[in-house]
Amino acid sequence: MNFDRIEAVRAGADRRPDLAEPPDTGWVDVTLPDVWTSRWPGYDGVVWYRLTWHETSPAQARGLLLSYLNMAGAVYLNGSLLSRDDSLVEPLTRAWNTPRYWVVEAPALRPGVNTLLVRVSGLAAYSPGLGAVTRGAPAAVHARYEVDRWVRRDLQLFSLAITVTLGVFVLTLWLYRRDETAYGWFSAMSFAWWLYAVNQIATRPWPFATTDAWEVFVSIAFLAYCGCFTMFVLRFCGRRMPRIETSLWTIFGVGAGWLVVMPHASIETSRALWAVIPGVTYLGSCLLLFALTWRERRLEQRIVSLCALTFIVAGTHDFLVFLGVLASNVYYTAQTSQVLMIGMAIVLARRFAENARRIEQFNDELRVRVDDAREELALTLSRQHELEVANARLAERLNLAHDLHDGLGGALVSSIAAIEHAPHTLPPERFLGLLKELRDELRIVIDTAATHQHGGLTLAEQIAPLRHRITELFESQKIQCVWRLDGIEQCEVSAVQSLELLRILQEALTNVLKHSRASQVSIDLQHDDGRVTLRVEDNGVGFGVDGVQSSVSPDAMGHRNGTGLHSMRLRAQRLGGSLALHRENESTIVLVHVDLRGHGEARRGV
Repeated sequence: MNFDRIEAVRAGADRRPDLAEPPDTGWVDVTLPDVWTSRWPGYDGVVWYRLTWHETSPAQARGLLLSYLNMAGAVYLNGSLLSRDDSLVEPLTRAWNTPRYWVVEAPALRPGVNTLLVRVSGLAAYSPGLGAVTRGAPAAVHARYEVDRWVRRDLQLFSLAITVTLGVFVLTLWLYRRDETAYGWFSAMSFAWWLYAVNQIATRPWPFATTDAWEVFVSIAFLAYCGCFTMFVLRFCGRRMPRIETSLWTIFGVGAGWLVVMPHASIETSRALWAVIPGVTYLGSCLLLFALTWRERRLEQRIVSLCALTFIVAGTHDFLVFLGVLASNVYYTAQTSQVLMIGMAIVLARRFAENARRIEQFNDELRVRVDDAREELALTLSRQHELEVANARLAERLNLAHDLHDGLGGALVSSIAAIEHAPHTLPPERFLGLLKELRDELRIVIDTAATHQHGGLTLAEQIAPLRHRITELFESQKIQCVWRLDGIEQCEVSAVQSLELLRILQEALTNVLKHSRASQVSIDLQHDDGRVTLRVEDNGVGFGVDGVQSSVSPDAMGHRNGTGLHSMRLRAQRLGGSLALHRENESTIVLVHVDLRGHGEARRGV
């Protein structure tokens, strides 16, 4: 139903704006919706609207719907208060997007003329005025109210919930995949839009003390949103434009500072300016998105561009409303933003799923390759094991050969020397003794090969048989043999270590017997805190050359001086020690140093 007359009057400087009564004069006819700045430019204060109509007798219940008033106000029917906002002075209640509905019962209506007074408090910079007012049957008016409430409030809340939910979700994705910067800019864009769109439902300017401060905050949030959207478009399309990006944020930073420091008198112009600049930037980003997505023909990017097109249409409408070109205060970007947000979230989720699928495929391929490599490695290790077994067997044979050479061979040389220097008729007892010595040497080799890990005897106990036999042999050859043993009674070594050390000593003494033509030989064996020192010194002619050097390599030594010296050096190395040979004061010295601490049992087969 239409009203008979709609009038407006402002409470000027000569009238108190806080009065609950409108002025008697100065009323002018208006049409709704009305923005009073077209009539009273730059006016901040209170404007009264008076709507009159006639009711038939008897009066019937009516429904009244006030779409909005901007910014805060109070409503009276026939002098009775219907509703009043909490604050009609700064900081004003932000009721600009709140529809109001009443059911007026028949007793509150008068047969004849009825008057609806609406007091509106507003600021010129924010399109102050009164929206459409509808009266009629309660059911019909309530149905329209439900639509208005859905558009202006419920849909806004729904959109804000979706925005912040998607923002948090995509932010979580970005925190797990920092290299996907499009996710980070999308979440930043979502939060900036939430701060901007909350203006649709906020009913007071908290935490700010004035309406101007709240509007500046909303404008800065819009700047941040447009900047983050531009960055998202660039990263989503795989582009980086450092100079343009730096210029963008510099301009927006200047704009934010401008909005903060501007005076109230210029706030309307400044807000319009810093709405146009980011708006144009946003439009340019959308055009760039269209150009890049349709040129590259990627499905996910085309989906985002189509969603952005919907947002552009709504944004164009809201931009014209903001500038006053369209006579409305309904903004659709908040409602359509969820289309863009959901579309981009779906695309980002699809991209994330594709990346996960690629990772799974890569893992499957990697698993196959690892299995193949494992099989190949197992085959290689099997072959290597066979080679190691063969090498170990060969090494054992070489060690056995060295043991036979150093032990049994030395015993044979000693026996041959004894027989050569003996009388023509060797007593049977002596001949039998020589055979027993050969048997004992053979037993030593066999026992050591069979029991690598068993010892239990001190070095003194293990060297005693060799000392006795060598002493007798050297005395039979008219060679003085001097033994100096120190500390070996407490030295417990394994059978293998003992054999290695005894074979070195035996080979050294065999060389003295075979080659030196010496008349005196001294054996010095000492043990001190895990260190064993063996020194064999004879006054013979040496090894054929004076000054045999300890630095001669095993190969060279074996080539120059025979298998014996080479075997001695290898045994010393297996014990973790060193062997040196040199001439000193017309004497030949064989010096062996072995550190048995932590060395464990000698490693056979080195």
